[in-house]
Order: sequence, then C-alpha cells, then structure tokens
Amino acid sequence: AAAAPAARSAAGRAGSFEEALAAAGDTSEKLFELANRPAVSLAVGGGQLRVAQDRQTTEHSGGVVWETAFFLARYLEQHVLPGRPPKPRLRVAELGAGCGLLGLALSRLGCRVLLTDQPAALANLRENAAEAAAGAGAGAGRAQVAQLSWGDESDIAAACAKGPFNLVVASDVNFAVRLVDPLLRTIAALLGTARDAGTGQAECWLCLQQRDPDAHAALVERAPKLFRVRQVSFDGLPGFEAAAELECLLLRLRLRKRPAEAVDGGGAAAGGADESAQGPAAKKK
Repeated sequence: AAAAPAARSAAGRAGSFEEALAAAGDTSEKLFELANRPAVSLAVGGGQLRVAQDRQTTEHSGGVVWETAFFLARYLEQHVLPGRPPKPRLRVAELGAGCGLLGLALSRLGCRVLLTDQPAALANLRENAAEAAAGAGAGAGRAQVAQLSWGDESDIAAACAKGPFNLVVASDVNFAVRLVDPLLRTIAALLGTARDAGTGQAECWLCLQQRDPDAHAALVERAPKLFRVRQVSFDGLPGFEAAAELECLLLRLRLRKRPAEAVDGGGAAAGGADESAQGPAAKKK
C-alpha cells in the first residue's frame, strides 16, 4: 500500500518545482531533491497542484514525480492547450501516471483525464486524484483512475472504452527494450479511439530522458513505423532552460493512416516512415 496518508498529513512540506528551479545550484541535484520530499507541487492554472509521493515503494518506478512530468505539464499548458477550443472538454489518457501530477495538472486545466498505471501504483494515484478533485475549482475537468498494463489486451480495451481520447500523454516511460512495443501498441490503440469516433486528429506527447540507450534506440527506430513523429526542441524556449540543460526529449506522435505490416513480439501494426524521431539524443543522467 502507498505511504501517502502520512505525507498528506504533513501540510506545507511539499517541495515546489518552481522554487527548486529558482534556487542556486546544480539543476539535476535540485530536482533530484524533490524526489526525497513526501509531496511535490506545481503551479498550474493559476493555483498550486500538490501530489503525495510514495517514496518507500520498490514495486514500480511511479512512486516519485520525475522531472519530465513537470516539464511536459508546463509545455502542454503553455504551448498545446491554448490552441485547442475550450469546448468540448479535451479527453486525455495518461500512461504510466505514477503519482498523477501530469494528468492531474491537465484536469486542473479543464481536461477530462484518465490516469492509468500498473496495479501496484494505483493506491497512491487514486488518493492523489481524490485530493486534487477536492481542491479543484469550478473549471476543472474530471479525473478517473484505471489499471492499464501496456500491451495487455483486456486493460487496453477497458481504457479505450472510456474514450475517445484526443490526447495521450506520458513522461519517462521508456526504460526497457521489452516494453517499447507494448507501449507503442497501447498508444496506437488509445489514439485510434478518436479516429474511430470521427472526433478529429488525436496526438500523443512524450517527454523523456534517455534512461536506457537500447530502449531509446528501439523507440527511435520503431515509433515512425506506427506514427508520424515530430521532435520538439526545448533549446531556446523561455522557461524551459532546465529541460534543455537536462537534454529532455519531447516527441509528438500522430497515427499513420495506412499501417501496413505487423511488429512481432507484442507490437502493433506498422507502416512506412516518412518522419523520424532522430535528433539530438538525450544523454543518460
């Protein structure tokens, strides 16, 4: 079970993302220290979003909020959501939600969000979602929590039934070669709900650091077979100097119209590539 209740009772002890960035010192060390706090907070939608971390867990990697979740939440708020109409509410699915900061930030901004992760991560995720809902304003969207293990057909079908989804998001989810194909297959299925429902172009945004060189290489090679891939650079983007310094990778994926061949080993349908995720490779921390 998550160690969230004790963290939640420690009012005022949340580590602030903004304060960490503003403090003097090495960027990676400052953000690493946030992982040692019982809770963290992010400025979003004119307020503060707070989530508890489950630092004691050894069952999964979602017990703490990774740097890329902060950066992607900020990027989506500033550069993606402003181009979307406020109505109807954007429907979002987050993969590997962990503590839920990214998806709950989007909920705070008015999106209807499905937060997903493996079973071991759900207890803390559910408590964070409930706390966020209690403190949300009138304009916030609803956030639900669901089990979703990548590549699991039953989990994928259940998640897709809660769509259609206009947006799929994930941060720091590429850390093992064996999970690349299941991850891409799951993203494709979720994006396909919008196409099947005729609700327009859906897209996935990934913010990653290179945790495993082989997994990174596999993602770069395989993603363009399923998706039209665009890499967005943080370099020179105001407010994202730390993301550029840490060499975070930001990718936008859109489904190809004509998948033509299958990927073995639990992968999804694939097609030819006319864009790639090639670009400055993020270095492992």
